[in-house]
Amino acid sequence: MNWLAHLYLSEPDPAFRLGNLLPDLIPARSLTSLPAEFQKGVGQHRRIDAFTDSHPVVRRSIQRIEPSSRRFGGILCDIFYDHFLARDWASYSSQLLPEFARTIYCVLRPVSRFYST
Repeated sequence: MNWLAHLYLSEPDPAFRLGNLLPDLIPARSLTSLPAEFQKGVGQHRRIDAFTDSHPVVRRSIQRIEPSSRRFGGILCDIFYDHFLARDWASYSSQLLPEFARTIYCVLRPVSRFYST
């Protein structure tokens, strides 16, 4: 669920960006049938998740979550980390966060029409 981080670490190509989000949105078996340009983003998503899931700081962060909520620890930490990234955005990017968000929405808007009922 750390979509801001995934998008920040994406290539600027729209298909790559969408591919970088899709593993959190659709079943893994559906990802294999996506076109190659999306597969690159899917691969990036998996590399990011593998790195963060095995990182000692992330593991320590999850351990700080109350035991009764720890099964959601990874998701909660992703949300916390995205919050910190948004809060400190200017330390990581020269592009303003609202401008970055507008760019992402412009990329996602045409696809959202495809999924709406």
